[in-house]
Amino acid sequence: MKKIQISVLLSVLGFVSYGQFDNTSYIIGGTANYSFDDYFNKSSSFSLAPSVGRPLKNQALVGVEFGFGVNHSKYDQNNVSSEHIGISYRPGVFYQKFYTITDQVYLNWRARGSVGFFKSVTEDDISKTTEHAVSYGLFATPGISWKVLDKVLLNASIGGVSFVVTDGEETTTSTFGVSFNNPQFGFSFLLN
Repeated sequence: MKKIQISVLLSVLGFVSYGQFDNTSYIIGGTANYSFDDYFNKSSSFSLAPSVGRPLKNQALVGVEFGFGVNHSKYDQNNVSSEHIGISYRPGVFYQKFYTITDQVYLNWRARGSVGFFKSVTEDDISKTTEHAVSYGLFATPGISWKVLDKVLLNASIGGVSFVVTDGEETTTSTFGVSFNNPQFGFSFLLN
């Protein structure tokens, strides 16, 4: 049964036509993400990434974005407590390709490169530590867009693939990740 479902999906993807942005000069949009965990320690994170894109003739966008994020976690158990606050800024560029499923619904994927600047502060009962880091990342994210109004797209994605090199004060690390549990939602406005 799975082979039939995959065959049908690949057939549909093979016959989709390209998205139409003929009368659009710019697309302004972005994503927002919020998460909260209260299992062992209390943690929350928020990120916002506004973007501006310019349509290309091959039904794609090229543009810039600026990401901002804050995360906070607090651990308090067995007479041990600590608190961590992290702030990040991530300017970047992207290329996004659209494929039409119907007149109002599009599959898309976005390739993006960014540079991140991070500051984190960790404080416990004994000390307070401040760290700075710079990261360089490449990301590929699949998504879906729905044209809810003539000039408004509702966008959603659930994760993707990432490769990030982080240059900290003490060490340099690289990570490769595949994630499908990080939902993001946003709006895009089509401007003439």
